[in-house]
Amino acid sequence: MEKVYREKVTRQLSTEALSSASGASGATTPSQGNSHRTATNAASRIEAGSGGERRGRDGGERRREAGAAQTHLRDGERRGRRNAEKTGPPGGRKEERETEEGSRRGERKKQFEEYVSCQQAHAGTEEGLYVKGVLRVSAGRVDEAYVKDSRNPLLSDFLVAGLRDRNRAFHGDTVVLQIHDWTLWRRQVDAFSLGEVTTDGDSRSSSSQDALSEATCLELVREGKMLRTAKVVYVETRLLTQAEKMHLVPPLATEEEKEAKEKKDDKDKDKEKRDEDGADGGREMLDDEREEAMLAGAEKSQRRAKETARVALDPPWLRRNLRYNRTFICTLRGNHANSRTAPEDDITVFPDDTLLRAIPLDKRISWVLIPLREAQNWVSLPGPLDKQRLYLVNVDVWDAFNVLPRGSILTYIGPADSVQTIERCCMLQNDLQAHMLPHSQEVLAESDEIVRVAEESFETEARRRVDLRGVRRVFTIDPASARDLDDAVHVHRLPASAWTGRDPEIEIGVHIADVSHFLSPLCKTDEEARERCTTVYLTHVVFPMLPRALCDSLCSLHLGSPKLTFSVNFRVHEDGSLVKAWPPRFYKSVMESCCRFNYEQVQVLIDGGDLPPDSRPTLASPWSSPSVTLGTCGCFVALSPTSASSSSSGVSSRSVVPASCAREMTGPSFPFAPRANVEAVQSCCGSCASCCACGRGERQGLGGVARRSDRLETRGERNNEEARENVGSPGKPDEVSWTAVVDDLRLLDALTVEIRKKRFANGSLLLHKATLRFALDARSRPTDWHLEEHSRSHTLIEELMLLANCLVAERLIASPFSDLAVLRLHPPLLDKQRKSLTAFLSKLGISTDFSSSRETQRTLESVRTTKGDCAAVAVEALLRKALKLALYYVHGDVLQPHFALHFDEYTHFTSPIRRYADVLVHRLLACSLEWEWQNESQPPISVSSPSSPPSSPSFPSRASPLRQGERQESAELLAFRRRVEAICGDKDQLDVLCGQCNAKKMNAKQAQTDCDRFFLAIHLKQRRTPEATVGVVLMLQDRSLVVFLPLLDKEQRITFQTEEARGQALRSVDPAIQ
Repeated sequence: MEKVYREKVTRQLSTEALSSASGASGATTPSQGNSHRTATNAASRIEAGSGGERRGRDGGERRREAGAAQTHLRDGERRGRRNAEKTGPPGGRKEERETEEGSRRGERKKQFEEYVSCQQAHAGTEEGLYVKGVLRVSAGRVDEAYVKDSRNPLLSDFLVAGLRDRNRAFHGDTVVLQIHDWTLWRRQVDAFSLGEVTTDGDSRSSSSQDALSEATCLELVREGKMLRTAKVVYVETRLLTQAEKMHLVPPLATEEEKEAKEKKDDKDKDKEKRDEDGADGGREMLDDEREEAMLAGAEKSQRRAKETARVALDPPWLRRNLRYNRTFICTLRGNHANSRTAPEDDITVFPDDTLLRAIPLDKRISWVLIPLREAQNWVSLPGPLDKQRLYLVNVDVWDAFNVLPRGSILTYIGPADSVQTIERCCMLQNDLQAHMLPHSQEVLAESDEIVRVAEESFETEARRRVDLRGVRRVFTIDPASARDLDDAVHVHRLPASAWTGRDPEIEIGVHIADVSHFLSPLCKTDEEARERCTTVYLTHVVFPMLPRALCDSLCSLHLGSPKLTFSVNFRVHEDGSLVKAWPPRFYKSVMESCCRFNYEQVQVLIDGGDLPPDSRPTLASPWSSPSVTLGTCGCFVALSPTSASSSSSGVSSRSVVPASCAREMTGPSFPFAPRANVEAVQSCCGSCASCCACGRGERQGLGGVARRSDRLETRGERNNEEARENVGSPGKPDEVSWTAVVDDLRLLDALTVEIRKKRFANGSLLLHKATLRFALDARSRPTDWHLEEHSRSHTLIEELMLLANCLVAERLIASPFSDLAVLRLHPPLLDKQRKSLTAFLSKLGISTDFSSSRETQRTLESVRTTKGDCAAVAVEALLRKALKLALYYVHGDVLQPHFALHFDEYTHFTSPIRRYADVLVHRLLACSLEWEWQNESQPPISVSSPSSPPSSPSFPSRASPLRQGERQESAELLAFRRRVEAICGDKDQLDVLCGQCNAKKMNAKQAQTDCDRFFLAIHLKQRRTPEATVGVVLMLQDRSLVVFLPLLDKEQRITFQTEEARGQALRSVDPAIQ
């Protein structure tokens, strides 16, 4: 045993000698030298702090901490080799001299400045002495952090350079900054520089400011060429609530972990039996345990970790005071007290070690020191550590005297290659842990009650809406695995008598699940949906925003099940242009899907093929006895029921909850009774100018509830009897057959192709992005993968949804309370980023113009034509790095356009099942329609006249739309506005909700990307041969190159060393250990 241990230490010392010789060679870059000086500086400071307590326990722990700090900063040296732009904090030599003097005096020096008090931080911020913001640590240069200037958004961010100025703050903290003197500000580095920045010629160093005046530096800041530096003087913290702490509790152990626990119990029983056999058996068992502890500790650690994976529902740390943004997912590493041990051997914990290092998965987070006694509750130590085991670690304290924080282990998450562990990590790292918990019992009970009431009241509600069943072929197109179907479409060729001009016109309807009808703003289900904001889609699992009873059954537009929807109808010509003379209409409706397609089936059909009869999707024949429906001309037609004796035979009752979803509900089911057939009591005159009076007995109510009067009201001098003679019948219902549905698909494809051409001709920007899809086995482990192609079947639905969103945004802007409109913006490229990217590509002989989305699209097409696909992929990757993400915002008085789509007005209306922002838009649109109905005081507008002002009616509008700045300030409007704010929230509340939706949407997107990469890593690990893929070199620099992998939509910096530098390093190493 001792021989094996001695040989291992000898190998470690040889590795240390080789590492030290390499570090002393001339191949070390200036940035590496900076990191080395920083490591030596930090280590010497901590050693100085130990003073005369080296023989005591505190002194020993400080020596362990010194080792952790030196190893931590040595790891930064390795990162410096991968990123040569990294530089050490300013004043390193001075700090080193001060630390050496302090060491000679035996004093313990502070490593960081103490924070100012909370009162001082608040007062200084109010007086303008300090700046407050959220700290963002750079993922590429972890020694740099940035804070946005909220007072001057047009100026560049503040730079917090180095760990000392960061002053113990973590990525994501809300911090208070003190701005450095202008002489310490740094020039902004061009991210597209071909040469890597060195310390000797660092363009960001403060020495370059000596020749500049303060006014010049301020001007450079305004131009984005200089960064104002600052230091953290206060960090805002808060304690986690009990609910937030409960979110940190992972689910119970998986079946695999339970089986492992059972195997361990069986083995323990065998050992107990051997112990009962006598002293010899006990001695043999003791020897085995000693050997296991020294040579095979990993196996025991694994068993113990699996046992502790079964986390109790009430762990002890739930009663502790935990702080926000202080829990991180980490792996454990050794922190050796023995200086002779090579730091590269960080998986072995020796008997004289007292501290462990917790290494966060997020490289932007500092290491955390864990006491060995704490770690022994989770791992069998001393002995080897398993690098693949992940733990949830809490930072307990970080005072000004220590380079690294102290922490404790909250729970074991699992092995890194476990699907459940990946799931937990992706959710916890992106602050989505609330989605992992099941919906509360209150929410589940309330959702069951919502379903019960919806079924009981469906017939009454259907008569207050426009009933599309039997008069339009409505169908859905979604992924084959989708369960939450929130959009459906229909297409209908209009007769020539309904055209507003001479050119043929086609009606298109987009029908969206009416989620807002079921969610009261004050109900528990709405509160929980507001907290989650979005559905999270991981590779193998979905965490819904709404309870399953709503998102998968009641609201989802399943085949053959009647549903409540919010609809948008518009007309287009055969060339894809909108019919301006017929304004789009927005209304609450009832529909029933006649067919459910997936993208693969649609692609085959629009390519001219056909599906075998046994693989065709099921067709359903919707039926109804509507009160209001759509006529052949596309206008609303009011109907009255006939006697029940005229009803057709063979009609069975249908439920709003499909049979496949009924088992997921706990409440009783109330299927609907068949409705009596109806016949038209109005005849259509065939002219839209007259038919717009159809269905005027129906009106939209507040929140989207329609109101029906006892008689058919008309405007103008005609009375009801005259109106009944001049309005028309709904015509024959659209026949549901395979041929008819396929014809509809092909017609929609032809129209959306034209609509797409016009959109790009008007300036939209097309950015490609690959989507990974995996084949999973029964245990949800990947067995294969492929790239999902964005085919024409995808663009068919995409174009219709984009157009519907755009029309809804225009309607919200036209309302008298447009300042409350929830819209979607996409900011353009910042001027500095645009100029830097243009200059970089110009040096490579690529002419570009990124001034607008139209010119940007032309640039990408030109690069693809002249330089090839690889160059186009590289330029597009660089462009996407410079672009920011789209955001929700409240309109207010400033309209912000969508850069990529080139839309002046855009919102999200089409996915309320999975996005809470869409629920807000539904409520605002319903209120807008209610206000319009209440103010129908003008005579009808003849939509056949091209000179008529455009409107966006639910039922035909009487008021011209109110554009920006044209709000009515009447008492009636103010009273109605208060009702709108009670339903949707005031502007401040909507601002907060938009911020929450933005954060959750970005986090959900990042979690999905992380999970895809985890699954790809598992699949590649299972392969016996490497997987080849295409990489595009984005930048070739002095000591590294940046490669973009289109498959992963990720770039990676690869560092290298010249043969001359490598030979020089080897020549300086003792030949005996080469």
